[in-house]
Amino acid sequence: MHADDPTPATLDVDAYLADPEDELRRLAESYWYAKGVDAHGQPVPFVLSMDGVREVLRDRRLSARSFVEDMVAGGISPETAAQFTPLFGRDGEEHCRFRALLSAAFTPRQVERLRPVAAATADRLAGGIAEAGGECEFVGSFAAPLPPEVFAVLFGLPVEDADRLARWATVIARAFMPPLAPDDLAAVEETAASMRDYARALIEQRRRAPADDLVTHLLEVDLDGDRLGDTDVIAVITGFVFAGSETTKQQLVELILAFAEHPELWERVERDQALIPAAVEEVLRHRPIVPGLSRLVIEPASHRELELAPGDRLMVSFVTANHDPAQFAEPWRFDICRSNASDHVTFGWGPHFCLGAGLARVELQEALRALVERFGPPRVEPELLASSAVRGWSTELPVAFELRAR
Repeated sequence: MHADDPTPATLDVDAYLADPEDELRRLAESYWYAKGVDAHGQPVPFVLSMDGVREVLRDRRLSARSFVEDMVAGGISPETAAQFTPLFGRDGEEHCRFRALLSAAFTPRQVERLRPVAAATADRLAGGIAEAGGECEFVGSFAAPLPPEVFAVLFGLPVEDADRLARWATVIARAFMPPLAPDDLAAVEETAASMRDYARALIEQRRRAPADDLVTHLLEVDLDGDRLGDTDVIAVITGFVFAGSETTKQQLVELILAFAEHPELWERVERDQALIPAAVEEVLRHRPIVPGLSRLVIEPASHRELELAPGDRLMVSFVTANHDPAQFAEPWRFDICRSNASDHVTFGWGPHFCLGAGLARVELQEALRALVERFGPPRVEPELLASSAVRGWSTELPVAFELRAR
């Protein structure tokens, strides 16, 4: 990644706005970090290499609280910002205790119990596309409804509530993409209030009639006297609905775009479905839907020659870390047989590693399985493929599948 005489390059703001991925790739060819600016024009280093990103993300002197601060600065109420970011707003021992409670309630065993639900839902949605002849608007037909239906089962909700969860998740996503227009701010606050009311009612139901679902487990978990309060449980439900629905929806879009560019690999997966887990990891590595994260310095820290003072910020780039040639051979090639594809940082790293990573993997794997069994490779209009180099939040994606004989 480094030149013979390495020095950090400087971000070209115009080039970044035109094509963020291409500009980050240029910067990463020079050094492990680059000199950049934030949305307010203030200097901020962009950490680009895999080892640099991992080093920063596991440093507890650097806080994820920057997300909460950015939301509040953008006009979102502190109550709503805390509701949307239950883990990001906590540091140190408080974060460790809170995460331990969540991990005790949301176990790998529970995730695997949802695999048949994800498989059945994916198969039914794929069947609906097949009945329509193979042409569809993929987001509405498949990517959007799949995660909320799985979450409805996780939370023990009526399946008919899945559409409401999906609508809420889409609105919540706006809070993570400032600046927000007044109408967007109003919609975000209204959705947050609706979710609080919905979650309070759900909590009361589970107190009266406990069930084998995540809400009950969150209410019952007790680690040496530590328990979750109702406000905590409401925030966890909200966070799961957004992070587990909207992000997985967008990653499914990227999965389709990746295989539309490489139809021969789709056919290879169909012939050998043992490749599905590795193929999903390569999609996550090669096409992460979150290009990076920010961190706020809360204690004096140094990373190599970077000296950081409280109040400073850093940006970490998942795009360049996931394509670091020091970590991945031919990093910009999409290779579903890559032996170390799962070494990506798409789900983060360190103390804030995504708690829902296991469930996202299950959903993506079962989605790919259902689709390759029913259809030939997806066909997407060339202009959509050309624009997909810049990660975004897709609201629709027209796709044509050729039906397989069953």
